[in-house]
Amino acid sequence: MSEFSIQNGVEVLDLLVDESPCHVMELTNVVDGHPITIDQTCAHLHSEGCIVPLGRGIYGITDTGKQRLETQRES
Repeated sequence: MSEFSIQNGVEVLDLLVDESPCHVMELTNVVDGHPITIDQTCAHLHSEGCIVPLGRGIYGITDTGKQRLETQRES
């Protein structure tokens, strides 16, 4: 498993704020990363409660994810 990229995580959350829910392949097309890396990023963000899987590779952002994104933008 590859190392979690904070930049990819921020980009995924940023996209989901505007385009939630979103399919993992749409995320891959927008975020500069390999599909497997983006899938792993989504799994990591889900494990931290930042996004929620809605089925069939579609993810939505949670309130925790919105708060995380705000914290990342402020730093």
